[in-house]
Amino acid sequence: MRKTLKRGAAFCLAAMMALTACGAKSGNSGETGGQAAETKAQTQAEEKTEVRHLTLAAVASSSGLFPYCVSIGKVLSTLPELDITVSESGGNVDNTQQLRAGEISIANSISNTDYESYTGTGSTFKEPFKDFRILWYYESSPIQICVAKDTGIASLEDLEGQTFNPGGTGTAASVVTHEALDVLGIKPEYFEAAQADAADAYSNRQIVGAVKTGPFPDSYVMQLNTNRPIQMINIPDEQLNTILEAIPSVKSAVIPAGVYDGVDYEVQTLSTYQGLQVDMSFSQDLVYRMWKAMWEEEADTWKNAYQIGADNNIPELTLKAASTPLHAGTVQYLTELGYEVPQELIPEEYVPVNP
Repeated sequence: MRKTLKRGAAFCLAAMMALTACGAKSGNSGETGGQAAETKAQTQAEEKTEVRHLTLAAVASSSGLFPYCVSIGKVLSTLPELDITVSESGGNVDNTQQLRAGEISIANSISNTDYESYTGTGSTFKEPFKDFRILWYYESSPIQICVAKDTGIASLEDLEGQTFNPGGTGTAASVVTHEALDVLGIKPEYFEAAQADAADAYSNRQIVGAVKTGPFPDSYVMQLNTNRPIQMINIPDEQLNTILEAIPSVKSAVIPAGVYDGVDYEVQTLSTYQGLQVDMSFSQDLVYRMWKAMWEEEADTWKNAYQIGADNNIPELTLKAASTPLHAGTVQYLTELGYEVPQELIPEEYVPVNP
């Protein structure tokens, strides 16, 4: 009887040891079977994540905005679904035309062009295009109207009949300048050219001035001023109000005195806002996580690269500048931050997410 008990005890002990060893092996260093299964499922899901290799159409490499575009490409590429290459572009109008044609999925944009593309208004787009959404706006872009001091030109009216570059071909600066001067009935002899060619023509005294849109101080404007001293045209209240009423997608801005050498007076002018637009292939969840990466997790990446705008409040700029629907993921993120998003900016595909 005692032998039987001893053999039984020995058998039980051996069985317990075998089960323990088996559990340790299947649990992967102490994990339970459920934890191991969850880890395996997560790993498999990550392996199945489809990476989209996209080109972000940015701005001209000479623009002060280009470092932002490059850095934001790095930020968004930290997400497992995205691998983004940033390329120089021919301007925001060109970017929008490519996105409308389905040639690109993400691009730098500008608020007035976004509005005109969406509504089919203005001189560039003949048909409305609804299949894009705004990620965010990150910078105000005053229209900086520069003329040579040696010309004696001091007002918009003085541009009548003068050879003048309205902004780089295909840029929003050119579109806005044409539309604003048309509204006022002022007709220069337009010198249509890329920004670099316009700068050369200005230095060689072929033209009286040129236009550049972007945050100040702008390196392009500084180059013009170095090669041939500039003065900047101020738009008085009456003309400004006439333009703003006729072009609802454009706003106003003030360039403080002293931003550029020799321009020791305040300049009132027109303004647009720089942002990012995407096509309809980006999910609400993905854009929500793009916002978190940009505004929280990887914010230092773009702030260090784009120090002129490091203090910009992008959520507030986005709500101030937008006149077309935001992306559903943008609405989700801004709502989570406590902002009230106007109904006209909420797209029909937005799905509220309970906290």
